[in-house]
Amino acid sequence: MSTWQNTDEYEDIDDNASNGFGAASESNANAGLPSGVIDRLKAYAERTGKGIGEVTSQFLEELKTQHNCDDPSIEDEDLLIDWAEQMVVQTRRQSGGGNSKLQTWVGSFLGVADKKRDRLANIVRANLKLFKDDPEEAISSGRLGVYSKNDGVWHLTTKEGQLSTEIPVEGNPTPPHGIKHDGMWVCLTTYDNKAAPSKKMGRYAYFLGGEEEDFVKNGSIALWRIDLTGDNVYQQITTGRPCKVQVVPPRDNANEAFKDVLTTYTDFEITYTDEFVSEDVRPLLHPSRFWTNGDFHDMFVHIDSLEEAYEERKQHYTAGGEKRSYGPLVITKGTVSRMSTEPRESEYDEEGHNYNMTLSSSISGDIDCWVPGAVGKCTQPFTSHWGDDAFPYAEKSTVFVFGRVGMKTRDGLTTPKLTVFGVYADPRRCRRRMTGGDTGTEQFN
Repeated sequence: MSTWQNTDEYEDIDDNASNGFGAASESNANAGLPSGVIDRLKAYAERTGKGIGEVTSQFLEELKTQHNCDDPSIEDEDLLIDWAEQMVVQTRRQSGGGNSKLQTWVGSFLGVADKKRDRLANIVRANLKLFKDDPEEAISSGRLGVYSKNDGVWHLTTKEGQLSTEIPVEGNPTPPHGIKHDGMWVCLTTYDNKAAPSKKMGRYAYFLGGEEEDFVKNGSIALWRIDLTGDNVYQQITTGRPCKVQVVPPRDNANEAFKDVLTTYTDFEITYTDEFVSEDVRPLLHPSRFWTNGDFHDMFVHIDSLEEAYEERKQHYTAGGEKRSYGPLVITKGTVSRMSTEPRESEYDEEGHNYNMTLSSSISGDIDCWVPGAVGKCTQPFTSHWGDDAFPYAEKSTVFVFGRVGMKTRDGLTTPKLTVFGVYADPRRCRRRMTGGDTGTEQFN
C-alpha cells in the first residue's frame, strides 16, 4: 500500500481513468496541507470510496480531537505526514464496517497454489513503457524516480525534485530498489517520494465461502482466491477448518479473470471459528459436509467421475499458436493406497521438492496425485484434523482432496490424475500412522 497508487496489479494502468474526485473539489480540499499529506489522503479516499473533501475534513477533525491542533499550517510537514499515516494505518486495520473496503469473509480454506508470482510485474512494465514514451510525465506523476550519481552519492529525482539518498555509489553499484532500464537506473516511488520495491510476490490460497452477511443470510458460497503477498506467501493454513478472514473484495470493474480474487494487507490473520452461524447449523460446516454438499456448490466430484468432469469442465487456451486445455478445480474423496510423506527432489517444483500419494478408484483404478512442495510448507497434507487432536494418518485412510484434474497416458491408456492443493483427513475416516522409534544403526550392534 506504500507505492504510488493502489492499482489492481493485474490490469493495465489507465492514465485517463477517473480517481473518483474532480479537480475542483481536489483544489478546495487541499486546505493548505503539504503534498505528502495530500498524497496519503488521496490514496485513502480512493481505497475507501470517499471524496477527497470528506477525507480532508476527517483528517482535520482528527487533528483537533487527537492532537489538539487547530491550525495545521503552523506544524512541521513531517509531523503532519506522520499524523496522516496514523489515520491511514488505522483505517487499514478496520474490520470491514463503515466505509472501509475491508470485509469479513467466512468459510474454510481448501488449499494453496503451488506457485507464487510477482504482483507488481504489470505495474513495472506499464511504468517503464510510460517512461520510455514520456519521461517527464512518468516522473511528474509520481510514478517513477530516476537515479543519478553526484559527488559519488546516489541522488533520486522525483516529482518533488532531486534529493540525495546519502548512499555512496562505491560499494553500492545498484541503488535502492533500482530497475535498470535503457542504461539508466529508475524505481517505483512511494507517496512521500522515496524508492519503493519493484517486486511483491503473491500466492493464491483457495477459499470456499463468502462475505459473512451474505453467507449467513443467503447461504452464498463460492470458490475464491485470497491473494497472500509479501511475508504471507508462506502463511500457515489449516485446510477445512471453519474460519473468518479480513479481505478486500474485487472491484466492480475488475478484469473478468480476477473477479474471484480477494486481496489482503500485510497484517492478514486467520481467525478459526464456527460461531458465525447458529449452533444448530454448525455441523454443516464440518469439511466432510461442507466440502461435499451439492446444495452449497458444485465442486465435489466422485472419484470415479473425474474423467467426465475433466471433459465437461476443461478450459482451452492458446500458447505459441498451439491449442491446449487444462482441467477444472474439484473436490473428491478417495482411499489412500500409497503415499510418500517425505519430500522428494523435483526440478519442476518451485520449492525444489514435492510429495505423492495414490488414491484408489474402483472404476478408474489408481489416481496418481502430485502434492506440490508449497502445499507441504503451508498446510499439513499428511495430518488428520487440527489442534491437539491432530495426528499423522496412514495408508488405507480415506481423505478429501482439493486440486486440479488432469489426464495422463500410460501404455496407451488415458486416466485421470490430480495436482493436489489441499487435503482434509477426517479423523473418523483415518488410520493412525506409526511414527518414532530408533532409526540409528547402533541398534543392530
